[in-house]
Amino acid sequence: MALSFAKDIRPLFRDGDIECMKPDGIALDDFVWMSVPANATLVYGTVSDGSMPPDEPWSADRVALFKEWMDAGYPA
Repeated sequence: MALSFAKDIRPLFRDGDIECMKPDGIALDDFVWMSVPANATLVYGTVSDGSMPPDEPWSADRVALFKEWMDAGYPA
């Protein structure tokens, strides 16, 4: 089954995470922003090292899903 930002990736981010990152110019809920490779790589780095979200790091499965989406070419 094909991955999509709307169906698979956006739901990974809690509303509080999204609001917390907006002042820093990080638009976790914006497909256009997230589909820029440098932006997705930045987010991937923080979720894969466990520094985001700070209160509840992602499981390995969630990190792998995000990476799979990146590797698939950032499908909408």
